[in-house]
Amino acid sequence: MGFELTRPLLVGAGVIAVALIVLIWRVFPPPLSPGRSRVSLALRVLIVVLLTLSLAGLQVDTRPPNQALLVAADLSASVQSSLDSEATAVRRILNQRKGQDRAGVLSFGRDPQVEVNISQTPQFGEFQSQPNANYTDLASALQLGGSILPDDSRKHLIVISDGRQNLGDAVAEARLLRAEGVRVDTVALPVTIGPEAYVDRLDAPRSLTQGQQANAQALIVTNSATHVTIRWYLDRTLLDTSTMDLPVGETTVQQSVKPTDPGFHAVRIVIDPVRDTYAENNLGEALIQVVGPPRVLLVENTVGEAQSLEAALRSTGIGTAAITPDQLPHAAADLAAYQAVVLVNIPAASLGTQAMSVLQASVRDLGTGLVVIGGSDSYGPGGYAGTPIETALPVQIQIPQDMQKPPVAVVLVLESTESGNGDQVLRGAADAVVDQLTPRDLVGVTNGTGAAFVVPLAPLKDKTAVKRAIDGMSLGDPPSYTPDLNTADQALKGATAAIKHIILLGDGDAPDNYQPVITAIHAHGITVSTVAIASAFSDAAVMQEMAGWGHGRFYQSNSLSDVPQIFLKETREALKPWVVEGKIAPQLSSLADVIPADGSWPGPATPRDAGPPVCCSGRRPTRSSATSSTPACPNPAIRRSRSKPACRATTRTCW
Repeated sequence: MGFELTRPLLVGAGVIAVALIVLIWRVFPPPLSPGRSRVSLALRVLIVVLLTLSLAGLQVDTRPPNQALLVAADLSASVQSSLDSEATAVRRILNQRKGQDRAGVLSFGRDPQVEVNISQTPQFGEFQSQPNANYTDLASALQLGGSILPDDSRKHLIVISDGRQNLGDAVAEARLLRAEGVRVDTVALPVTIGPEAYVDRLDAPRSLTQGQQANAQALIVTNSATHVTIRWYLDRTLLDTSTMDLPVGETTVQQSVKPTDPGFHAVRIVIDPVRDTYAENNLGEALIQVVGPPRVLLVENTVGEAQSLEAALRSTGIGTAAITPDQLPHAAADLAAYQAVVLVNIPAASLGTQAMSVLQASVRDLGTGLVVIGGSDSYGPGGYAGTPIETALPVQIQIPQDMQKPPVAVVLVLESTESGNGDQVLRGAADAVVDQLTPRDLVGVTNGTGAAFVVPLAPLKDKTAVKRAIDGMSLGDPPSYTPDLNTADQALKGATAAIKHIILLGDGDAPDNYQPVITAIHAHGITVSTVAIASAFSDAAVMQEMAGWGHGRFYQSNSLSDVPQIFLKETREALKPWVVEGKIAPQLSSLADVIPADGSWPGPATPRDAGPPVCCSGRRPTRSSATSSTPACPNPAIRRSRSKPACRATTRTCW
């Protein structure tokens, strides 16, 4: 244990203060008894002494008596001529250890490497490791050294280097080590500086339009006059070779470049001086992006669906390429050739998780524009909620809390899968449908026996009771679905709901003349969707026809494990939880509400001017809601209907 004063000069001031206190006490004694007077003096002296020691930075050294020493040796290119003297300095430091002190050695260039582990008998002869000598990262060496020094000894780190770091912040790292109780010392390594010429920097435009020419400019620095050969490269092609005499100091050279193909191109300058010490710094490089004519990628469900949009874009000089969702590139880099991607009424299921993730990464990382044109298969109806597409767009696919969707009514017409496990999966899928509904919605369930409802059509006030009834029901294998369909039809006709829907699940082996039955059901404002599970080809065809007559959707799967996901998808798409009905008050307006104040017209008409909603995204804008509590649309050209949500084009707020 020892003591240390960080500001010892203040001790002298404390001694003078104590002397003055004693002198004043003797000259002007306090009106106290002798004993109490001495106690008063002692307290005053004690206060001054403690204050002096505090200001002088008194520190009690409780560190262990032994020391752990680590020598960090610089092996970068700038010290290659002094490696022998550096190795000698390392050996000398190791030999000067005392007592039970431990020591070790690490070397560094780009990355630090341990040469000799910390021990009481370190053995070092010459440097064995070969780090990347083109860089000097003192900060990484200090960080590694501080982490491997043992905690049961005093920590000491000695750096041998010429101090020419080009990576990291060694000073900041040394301060951190000091705060952690690690002593850091440096040994300046004398390095003979010979003639040197190097490329300090190379400047070139970041981007060019295809066909445009630009000048690349390089700064060459020399410490002695020399003759130099200069070579310019564009990618791997030699552009020009020249020679010149370089004076001492800085010299600027230029070269014209004209990359042709769109994409990224590398411009390089390589110098070959007659008098030079290090060849590693004789290279400069810059990257130029050549942007070709603007191109837009149109994604359409069927070929020709975006034909009008494609023609409109081409009329303005914008190139287009139209593909279907299954042809989307699998990597964000493949979309770099396009300035924007337009999804024309594309559902999330058609894109798939991978394609949506690629689009999100392209918007976020590359700044690619993303335009989503709405319709019956996009946004909410397209299942965008919770997908990467929703994350990429400046909207949220949800109904705000201050808006309430109208009630819907759904009847599940089920039949047995002729398997105990399969029936259990079917019950679980029905439970999942119940979870998607709200207390204002109506739900009913039949079980394929032709009898009354297992769960009567009624508002969903108690989800637990409904699920209990579903879990306890038995499922039949009817010869015809007509009785169950008629039961559902009679119940739904009397229901008050904005949407009335039947979901029929079966294997299709119940032949009957269903067309007049389902046509009559649809005439009552009820839609019918069918799910064929493990069906024969002819039976599945019948189920598909039933969905067509009922203006619903048809699903087919050979795996019972798909049933829950199918039911969830059908619930989201058929029951339209994103539709909010309300009265619209058309407003008279003028072009002043649309044309900017400067009178300029923003451009040719696009699908954004009327019709389904259009939302655009580039680098992340401010996020807003995909819904609005304002019932009236500010653009009188846009009208809201149940089949197509509307868009406030002026604010990009969709609902």
